[in-house]
Amino acid sequence: MRPPPRRERKEWTLPPPPGPSLRQRIEQREREQGLRCFDTSCGVGPSDDDPYPDLSPGSMKQVSIHSRGMERDNDTASGAVCAHAFHPVCLVMAERVARGGASAAGGNGAIPALDVEVSCPVCRATGFVKWSEWEEGVATL
Repeated sequence: MRPPPRRERKEWTLPPPPGPSLRQRIEQREREQGLRCFDTSCGVGPSDDDPYPDLSPGSMKQVSIHSRGMERDNDTASGAVCAHAFHPVCLVMAERVARGGASAAGGNGAIPALDVEVSCPVCRATGFVKWSEWEEGVATL
């Protein structure tokens, strides 16, 4: 009788996780409640060191990036160029980092533009936010 052929052993690898990690689930729930935006470095959302975050309505406001000329409704993201929403301050910081510290505000400084051109920090879709939303983020810095 002939011996059975030898099977080569495969190197063991860790199986894929069954779903999102605990941190991902918590961040998703915080996004659903408006506490955290889609910015990876969201400074408004709660942190592990701060168990009682500031829940004032002004700090929870989030804006979407829209295409120029689209009518915007503050309660919905209709006309948005992507599905991501950001706190005004997070969007200002991300845009300043993307532009190397240069101001993203339109106009010449004396006359504010109606819209400010920004790109989404997550998917890089280009669009606009209202000047008032941009200034709200600048004032919060």
